[in-house]
Amino acid sequence: MLYDNDTPRYLPHLQQLHVLHMGLTPLGRGQWIETDNHLGDYHRHKLQQKALLTDQVSRATPGSLPAREELAAMLLQHLLTEQPAAYERNGANLYCRAGDYATPIEGDEPLWNCSLWVADDLVIMEKLHGEYCLTAASLCSPSHWRLADKFERPMREIHDPVPGFHQALTPRIDRFFEHLKPQHPVTRGNWALQDNDLLYPPLEAREAVDATTALYYRSERQSLVRLPRSGAIAFTIRVYLHPLASLQAIPGALPALFAAIDHMPPALARYKGVDRLAPALAVWRERQDDPAPVRQEVAR
Repeated sequence: MLYDNDTPRYLPHLQQLHVLHMGLTPLGRGQWIETDNHLGDYHRHKLQQKALLTDQVSRATPGSLPAREELAAMLLQHLLTEQPAAYERNGANLYCRAGDYATPIEGDEPLWNCSLWVADDLVIMEKLHGEYCLTAASLCSPSHWRLADKFERPMREIHDPVPGFHQALTPRIDRFFEHLKPQHPVTRGNWALQDNDLLYPPLEAREAVDATTALYYRSERQSLVRLPRSGAIAFTIRVYLHPLASLQAIPGALPALFAAIDHMPPALARYKGVDRLAPALAVWRERQDDPAPVRQEVAR
């Protein structure tokens, strides 16, 4: 199915007030990867980031090759079998009809190569020395983290910077990773706010925020799939960016957003950058029940 990506499809804050939560949902057959009318934009974004940042967006340990090859084979089968309207095999290439581009089926680096077929970022976690570690990734749209800081590190260290994460989630994630079965993949959501429409936003604040600053709702649709042969866990991250104004057309979306913001512990709010965005958020808080659109200049 080819989705329309011009209106918000995922608003995780409507399902869960707490930012730190598992929020797992069983993944139905054929629903692993979503394809929409912006696939070509994500493809170009990945090529640009790779040319600009090289190994900062794509890294892999030598030992992760079996898992990378397994994920690429599974992804190819999924796209050709479950999304024939969007993908077709054309000799040695995979033609992405939805984005109007072709990419080789075989590449020197299988994970990076297959990541160009889809909009999602791809991450592989493998159990090493008793802990799941990040052993390979194609990561062109990260939020609040960078691949270089997390590469080859275990899950616990990856989440060290997030205030309250270990107390709320680490034991549950450890149990989940141990018991995830290939036949029971799951999805989950995550969200954030930002003052730009960049898929790869800067970690550090660029400019001061005021009441006229345009804000964007960043939503992530994540999936976790156990690869049956290698035993690795494939983690896909699809990022959606929408102007905050788009939430105004969805009943209850803005009030629920402010309820979630108000529920955040101060340290987590600072980590998520909510305190920095306060001047622009104040405009939306005052008019969250107003049916008329709030107009803000879109900064590019």
